[in-house]
Amino acid sequence: MSIYSLVIHTKPENIETVSEALSKRDAVEVHGVNEKGKIVVSLDHPDRGYCSDTIMDFHKIPGVLNTSLIYEYFEEDKAKAEELKNHQTTTTEVS
Repeated sequence: MSIYSLVIHTKPENIETVSEALSKRDAVEVHGVNEKGKIVVSLDHPDRGYCSDTIMDFHKIPGVLNTSLIYEYFEEDKAKAEELKNHQTTTTEVS
């Protein structure tokens, strides 16, 4: 499980369009904005790689000036980790 909180910076005149673009992304929730161009968002998704890619893609949204990571929480899914470990052991034995 991965949970991130970020502040996205934009010009005040771009708040609406940037907020809309952010809210259309899978696993992203817009929590608030201010008149200075700051947008508070969270990203909640089980795949840490997906989250990392999504955060990097925020910079591709027209009007985004900067992205600041405020909080990150990651907890490995123990069942998936065990499955991966077993798969790697099996693959090594076959090789």
